[in-house]
Amino acid sequence: MTHFKESDRIIYIAAYCTISDGLLFFRPVDINSMKLLICICLLLTSVAAFASAKPNIIVILADDLGYADVGFHDIVADGIHTPNLDRLADSGTVFHNAYSSSPICSGARLSLQTGRYGQRWGAYFYNEGGLPNEEQSISEMLLEAGYSTMKVGKTHLNKGPKEHPLKHGFEHWLGFIHHSWDFHLLSSKDVTAYDRKRKGSARAFRTSPIGPLTRDNNKKESYEGMTTTEVFANEACKFVAAQSTDKPFYLQLEFNAVHTVMTRPPNKELAKKYNLPERPFDRDAEVWEFPIWDPVAQEGKNVDWYKKVAHLGALDPYGRKLYLAYLEEMDAAIGRLMQTLAETGQTENTIVFFSSDNGGSDQSYANNGPLNAYKYCLMDGGIKVPMILSWPGNLPPNEKVDAVVTHRDLFPTLADITELSPKGTLDGKSLMPLIMGKVDRLHENPIFWDAGRQGNWVARQGKWKLVRANLKRYKSYELDSNGLVTEFNTVIVPKGLRLYDMEADPGETKDLSKEMPEKVASLQKEYDNWRAQMANPGRAK
Repeated sequence: MTHFKESDRIIYIAAYCTISDGLLFFRPVDINSMKLLICICLLLTSVAAFASAKPNIIVILADDLGYADVGFHDIVADGIHTPNLDRLADSGTVFHNAYSSSPICSGARLSLQTGRYGQRWGAYFYNEGGLPNEEQSISEMLLEAGYSTMKVGKTHLNKGPKEHPLKHGFEHWLGFIHHSWDFHLLSSKDVTAYDRKRKGSARAFRTSPIGPLTRDNNKKESYEGMTTTEVFANEACKFVAAQSTDKPFYLQLEFNAVHTVMTRPPNKELAKKYNLPERPFDRDAEVWEFPIWDPVAQEGKNVDWYKKVAHLGALDPYGRKLYLAYLEEMDAAIGRLMQTLAETGQTENTIVFFSSDNGGSDQSYANNGPLNAYKYCLMDGGIKVPMILSWPGNLPPNEKVDAVVTHRDLFPTLADITELSPKGTLDGKSLMPLIMGKVDRLHENPIFWDAGRQGNWVARQGKWKLVRANLKRYKSYELDSNGLVTEFNTVIVPKGLRLYDMEADPGETKDLSKEMPEKVASLQKEYDNWRAQMANPGRAK
């Protein structure tokens, strides 16, 4: 760039160069074009700086994973094989007192996405809440900041105006919108096979749908000879491998493993390893044997079948082994994704978060170790979850954190790391001070859970947990020496108001409410004040 003096003014003249016959020529550019060039240069510089400064982000969610069903925990159930999750844990921070925001998947996913109590807009339990227009999601914040975004897998947000992934911050999506989906029957040919046997029977799978998955704006895609876990892993790896270094990416990978219904093993290799019957599905067979549903040969409706296979109405001796096989398949899928990051040189510029949507479910034969109860309940078995945050080369490896944290803390953590500003006030807090050892405790004020019409709520402050519960019965299982389920036992969560010291009694076995009435009254008041700020149960408009 050169300048000259004309009428006592300095005029800057931009020039661009061309090469012709080996000679370099400079050509003048008028002042308006110069301004355009400067803007373009600044934009390109800004984009390049953004790409180099902002990390990629991958959020991985398992479905109904038991607290003791990962190898990286202090309490590990027999038979667990999760080498890839264990390596991920070694590379980052494991939170031993991590909590879902809800005992069910839809409420948990809403709070994780928004960093807020879903109760603020009526999301307490199933068929309540949804994702309102005014709530910002993690993916929306990142998309607006220039990230490439994709969601793979399950979406279950209790409807709402922004339930569809393309409406809450994702450019692309492959998966299903429902609380469940069949792991194997992913083809339009499977739908045809059921409707051929009895017209309308495919639609009867409302509790656990079958058929093609959905891509982007409701394009249906069929898959043959694959499980949802394989399909989701393939799609996630493909997305990561296709990314360039020009802009960071955000991938949200939500498996439906290890949610019911698991009626047959994922593949032949795992069937052999766990000594499982293959239970193949032949579309042209005259009779489909239980636990596969046959709308003609079996008595009752699809809902009766679902109660047997998904609500422990019928004991499956292979239930726990099936769970372990699906867990191992998911672990291998996560390993493939981590390998893709390594092969594309993106490991050290990628944050990976892993957790489960809520506590382990008795209905899928999960193991929550010494925790009390299971999914659907606000005892710790329903809300305490495995949780990892890893960013190799940027955050310390092999860290263990014992402070109480929740899924709501993910959004502010990512905002903190990326230096982006959420549009609204978040209920969670950044995990970074804990990870970097600056504080020992993140949540000084009480945190809350509330299942609304179910009559269950919790106020938690430090080690103290006040629980208001309704009578609830669950089924635990007994295994023989071969790992087969032999019988069920009943787990009863009694009705009433109880107080627990969670440091001394993590299994919630000793009620201290009568010994410490002042603590009960204090936490009750805190809950009442919080609940007065929340909306009533209902659907998002």
